[in-house]
Amino acid sequence: MPLQGNLKEMSLANLIQVNCQEMRSARLTLTRHGQTGEVFLSDGQVVHAALGALVGEPAAYEMLLWSDGSFVLDLDLAPPEKSINIGWQELLLKGMMRLPERETTEKQVEENMSPDTLAQLKAIDGVGGAVISASDGVVLGASVSEGDGENEAAVAVFIGGAADQLGQALQLDTFTHGVVSLKNKRILVLEQPDRYIGLVLNDNASAAIVASTATQVLKK
Repeated sequence: MPLQGNLKEMSLANLIQVNCQEMRSARLTLTRHGQTGEVFLSDGQVVHAALGALVGEPAAYEMLLWSDGSFVLDLDLAPPEKSINIGWQELLLKGMMRLPERETTEKQVEENMSPDTLAQLKAIDGVGGAVISASDGVVLGASVSEGDGENEAAVAVFIGGAADQLGQALQLDTFTHGVVSLKNKRILVLEQPDRYIGLVLNDNASAAIVASTATQVLKK
């Protein structure tokens, strides 16, 4: 039976250390803010990791920075490939060295965001809710009718990231904004340096007009 838990109670670093010391082979599936990643262990070594478009060490380093979310441990599952060739101790050391850098970046993002930016975005005609998210899905500020903004933030990060990757692959202009239609809402996604903006549009709102107004608000 798979072992399930919360990353707040047992971090990925601890999971890797315990299972590698026990010389286990397993798959760790991690979920956080709408993102799902996998880490594979084989005979006490981390041999593969994948998170969206990230594969290998970059994927592992990103997930090692997650301070919340859930995990599922399935024993004796073979990895689909080998993408990590360093020992698990070195992998953890390199991953933990990135933590101060990430905390500094997130602090700079929060400091650069005016306290009333969220209120100004929510006040735009045609906007029913607003969320400001860091590039990794962490909610920096939210004003939505339901929940804490995590769903809207996940949509904004996913759409913004996917648009960036597609634009690079097809050599298109840099992504600035786009609209995604969900089952019961439309969300306008705007990309900013180090963060994404998600605006829940009212039924008859013009996405183009809202995007133009929001861009002016964000320039202040």
